[in-house]
Amino acid sequence: ARARASGGGRGRSSAGQGGSGRARIEEVAPLPESLTRDRLKEVMTYNAVLLEKELLPIKEAAARQRQSGTQVQVDPRALAAVQGRISAQVHAKYGVTDEQVMAAVEKFGARDDPGFKAILQRIAQALNGALA
Repeated sequence: ARARASGGGRGRSSAGQGGSGRARIEEVAPLPESLTRDRLKEVMTYNAVLLEKELLPIKEAAARQRQSGTQVQVDPRALAAVQGRISAQVHAKYGVTDEQVMAAVEKFGARDDPGFKAILQRIAQALNGALA
């Protein structure tokens, strides 16, 4: 797998799009060939759905805290537990780790890709709704 990841990195380097940084990311989290741009969108959409579902109890607790006039405090352990559950479900369904998803986000330039804008906004809204 390592030879495939580094060999693939060299191929991308010649594309002239910052390939060396991408190769380093893939050495840490080699991407399975099945993790295409379209599959990444699917994974991120699934991630957003799970995030909305998993953060609902935290969001409701924050709303109760606001109503009672106390400062909203979210337990970082609760957020870590949510992330762990989501990661496990994504891995079970798609066979990819968080690190591989993040490497794919970099590889496909998802942060700057209009095709990913709605998914990224949905994830941001879910997080902001629970933490605001």
